[in-house]
Amino acid sequence: MNNQYVRLEVLSTETSELKRIWEKKIEKETEYLQNEIKRLQRSALQRLRNEWLERLERREMMRKMSEASQKQC
Repeated sequence: MNNQYVRLEVLSTETSELKRIWEKKIEKETEYLQNEIKRLQRSALQRLRNEWLERLERREMMRKMSEASQKQC
């Protein structure tokens, strides 16, 4: 009968240790993802993309206006 209690204790210890390991792993992954989101928010890439989109839109508008004025003449 003593044997059963010892096995349960060992399993319990292993289980709690596994839980602790996985919790640490999840915590590290969460921290990494949060840091990655912050890094992307600080990145100039999105700002540059928006600027280029605006330039392309303006260029397209100017081209259309130019074509329209040529047709009227």
